[in-house]
Amino acid sequence: MRAFLSYSLNDAEQYVLSILANKLNEQGFIVSSNYNGRNFIDFERFNAINNANLFIGVITSTGQEGNRVFKEWHAALQCKVPALLLLEDNVQLPPEYFNHPNIIGFNRYNPGPSIDAVKSKISPNTLAPADNVAAWVLGGFAILALISLLSDRK
Repeated sequence: MRAFLSYSLNDAEQYVLSILANKLNEQGFIVSSNYNGRNFIDFERFNAINNANLFIGVITSTGQEGNRVFKEWHAALQCKVPALLLLEDNVQLPPEYFNHPNIIGFNRYNPGPSIDAVKSKISPNTLAPADNVAAWVLGGFAILALISLLSDRK
């Protein structure tokens, strides 16, 4: 299986990507990412997203590439790739995006509510029909790890 990681993190937080990639490797994923600095999705990046079995995006308030990550997440949804997006709660986006079932907002100073929300999403008894079940089954534990890693620094 293949996982595509898209991220907007500051330089000091990029270590979490190595840890996340290792966790996904342990689950049998081949992890790819294509950070070429362009704000448009070229053929190579689109192809990598389209061929993935899981897309995980991370946008923090300290990263500079949130628009690119958001475009890649939309591409994954268009390609019907199970896609999750972890979004720091102070990132400026229209409020309706925070209500999308596969977007998890988190507060690095108070991660408890987000962790609880993810745990409920990955519980088979609480998945709603609007949720992308495959995304939560494949990527829920990775999202838990990301929230913990990004919050643990404080």
